[in-house]
Order: sequence, then structure tokens, then C-alpha cells
Amino acid sequence: MELLQLKYFLTVARLEHMTRAAEELHIAQPALSRTIQRLEEDLGVPLFDRKPRQIRLNPYGKAFEAKAKAAIHLLEEGRREVEDLSGLKQGRLHLALMNMEQVKEPLQNFLSEYQDINIQIYQFSTEDFKNLKKTQEIDFHLTSLPIQLEGYSEIPLIREKLYLAVPHEHKYADRESIHLNDVSEEPFVGYKENSPLRMMNDELCRQAGFRPKMVCETEEPASIADLVRSGFGIAIVGGCKSGEELNLVKIPIEDPTGERIFRIAWQENRYLSKAAIAFREFIVNHFKEEAAAGIEVRKALMLR
Repeated sequence: MELLQLKYFLTVARLEHMTRAAEELHIAQPALSRTIQRLEEDLGVPLFDRKPRQIRLNPYGKAFEAKAKAAIHLLEEGRREVEDLSGLKQGRLHLALMNMEQVKEPLQNFLSEYQDINIQIYQFSTEDFKNLKKTQEIDFHLTSLPIQLEGYSEIPLIREKLYLAVPHEHKYADRESIHLNDVSEEPFVGYKENSPLRMMNDELCRQAGFRPKMVCETEEPASIADLVRSGFGIAIVGGCKSGEELNLVKIPIEDPTGERIFRIAWQENRYLSKAAIAFREFIVNHFKEEAAAGIEVRKALMLR
């Protein structure tokens, strides 16, 4: 059994489509089919149920998939540990995040300082965060979603105050603050139902005594801003980007108040390379310095 066979098998198992798997692996489909057949011959059982134009993991395949993922994960951790022991300066880093809004600047600064570190970024949806146990290759998760699983540690990076986003022509656009129950009859746009951020926003509305009338749902923060700008509805948003940047009016929510915590999280039992540790220290310090600078600016404004 070869490592390449395992990697090819896991790609076919994930896609359950031989042609798409071959395209992703950049090999010819007949070569991929022969590799999978040799693996099945080595194991003595078929791993897939095959029908015309259809391939599905069978019970043998599902059992083997779990072990193959664990084997690849252990080998990857072994490679990273050997790199550290040998004193290699370059390293690899795998990050999972929902959007680049909060980390674009620190990532650029980190790559400028550590040019030999290769960063691979995975764009995660809220659905992906429900299946974190299946993503063993990730070093760090950068997210506003609480990770409610055993075996994870986290460090808060930003505490975002929540705002009500409205278009410039909205009747409440000139408000300095707002009570959420003032907009209980307004149409809302936001995240899809049952997504963690949607549930957090709905709970804030529940505390204000109403259930928001959702007219548009999406998974992307940028799409929410677009929908508000277009006049489809209003939305509860975080405070990372200013209203000017989003071309929206962001009104502080006075009652009930709420916040989101943007965090860096990682599996406690995962081996963290020197590159990973350097990144964690860098991004934590970045946001500490940013918070300290914000405090100094507020103090200076108060003294005027």
C-alpha cells in the first residue's frame, strides 16, 4: 500500500466521482481507476459500489476512509515535527476562516515578515464548522463562531460591538443609537436559518421582544452588506468595518446590547510547528496592539 494510493482514494471518496477526482488530481482518469483497483486488490474488498456513471463509498470504504484520513494526518504531523527538529526555517500553515475581513491586514504583515512560510487558506462555511472533527489538517480556525467541542482551545482576538446597518436613505439613518424594538416591523436580511451567527442575531431580537422578518438569507457577510445597500432590508452587523467602508450607516444598538468574539482556535492534541506557534503569537500581538492603539485614540479624543 502506497501513500499516493491513500491520497487518491481520499479524493475519490470525498467527491464520489472519478472524472472530477482525476481533474482535481491532474491525472488521467484511467490511471486513477487503476490505482483505486490496485488498492482494492491489496485490501481484498471493494471500497466503492459502482453503477453506470455513479460511484459511492460502501461500508468497507467508509471504514477505510476514516483510517486513511488518520494515517495521512499522522504522517503530516510527523513531517512537520521532523522539519522543526532539523531547524528548517520554512514551514507550512493551514488556516480555516469564514471571511478575510478581520485578518487580511495581519496576514499580509505576517507574510512580509516570514516570507518562507507557506500559508494555505480554507474558506469555511457555517456548515463546515459543524464538522470540525473531520478537518484534521487545519492548524487554526479564525472565526466569530463559538467552537463548542471538547479538545479545542481558543484565544479571543476582537470583541465586536453589534450595530444595526441601514442604507443612507433609511428613515433611521440619522439616529445616534437605536433600540432594537424600534425596528421590529422592518424587513431584515441576514445569515441562513440555523447558522450560528443567525441564531446569535435572532436571540438579540428575541431579547427585544420580537422575531425578525427575514426577507433575504445568505452565508456571506459581503452579500448582507450588498442587500442592505440595495434597500432589501436592514441587518445586525459587527463592528470590524466602518460604515464608510461598507457604504452603509451603522447605528449603535443601545438596547439590548450585544457583541461577537472573533477568536483563534486550535485542537489541543494537534502538533503545532514552529511556523504555527509563530503565527499564533504574531496575530495575538497584532490585535493586542490594535486594541491598545484604539484606546489611546479614544483617550485623545476625550481630552479635546
